[in-house]
Amino acid sequence: MTTRFLCLLSTLAFTGALASEPQSKEEKVFANGVRKYVELQQYLEGSVSAQKSTNESEQITYRQQQLTGLIANARLDAYQGEVFTREVAEQFHKIIRKAFREPGGQAMRKTIQERDPVKLIVLKVNEVYPDDQPRTTMSPTLLSRLPLLPKELAYRIVGHALVLQDTKTNLIVDFIPNAIP
Repeated sequence: MTTRFLCLLSTLAFTGALASEPQSKEEKVFANGVRKYVELQQYLEGSVSAQKSTNESEQITYRQQQLTGLIANARLDAYQGEVFTREVAEQFHKIIRKAFREPGGQAMRKTIQERDPVKLIVLKVNEVYPDDQPRTTMSPTLLSRLPLLPKELAYRIVGHALVLQDTKTNLIVDFIPNAIP
């Protein structure tokens, strides 16, 4: 019984469905897009030589670049709105706007603005986020309201965009322009 419960809990955590109520259509669509991307990443990672324990940054970077190239090539037809479909993006907009209207919204905005990249970045799906730019992490307040992500992905804020980023390759998986008010 305990093993079944733990398996169910891990499945729910992966898809971001820790609520006791059934997922909305938008949550299911988003979870499916995330799942497909992670499955692709894991499959392609299996074809890259295993990372040996090393302090050599060149070896680590080389392996990361191999994986990045494989994923980018496998997703040549990727487009903005593929994971964050119109309906999913609308749901995220509602969640984000509500979070900014609540107490603490101003503090959240200030934190985001302080960590925003210095230069304008043109976001493109399936391209690497520039290494020379800071990576703005999500405010815990806002993050707690968004669907959970597997460790392979992270939410980032770039300007007013909400970005879904691959944590292993820094590829931009998808983004919602003007998500942050």
